[in-house]
Amino acid sequence: MDERKGYEIGHVLREMRQEYWRGIEEASESRVAETRDYVVFRLGGERYGLPSAVAREVVRMPRLVPVPRVGEYIRGVVNLRGQIVAVTDLRPLFGLKGRELPAGGRLVVVEAAGLTTALLVEMVEGIRGIEVEAVEPPTEGLAGFPREAVEGQVGGEDGLLILLNMEHILARPEFVVDQKGE
Repeated sequence: MDERKGYEIGHVLREMRQEYWRGIEEASESRVAETRDYVVFRLGGERYGLPSAVAREVVRMPRLVPVPRVGEYIRGVVNLRGQIVAVTDLRPLFGLKGRELPAGGRLVVVEAAGLTTALLVEMVEGIRGIEVEAVEPPTEGLAGFPREAVEGQVGGEDGLLILLNMEHILARPEFVVDQKGE
């Protein structure tokens, strides 16, 4: 009679129910790590990352038209498929040395804080998925910037990667132009 116990519908259903709940418990214990994608680039010899959600495109440096009477962080404007976009050099804002245009430099077009601009970078390394739990708090802010300008940092084989908060950076007064053009 014990052999028939394995085929009794009540017994089979109980075993299936127990197995189901064990599977649910195991699945909740083995959470999938949340990752975010960052565009990784070099600037002033340092490695930076900006959220890929704010990056629109990466382009080769087109002809740059200088603009008079703007801060040193605005290098000029470029025409990207009929749209005039300001080119922003973050080096002066971050306290990095160098004013020359990087040979083989790229522009990373970003849209954040209601502003579209092209960031002048030395080199784009690519897109990197970073686990949220791997991001450490910033040890310090960037020169002239509060800590809020930096989301965090990640160490690795390639060295330190500083993750930028583009919403905070581009909301700074240096980037705001009122309707009168002042």
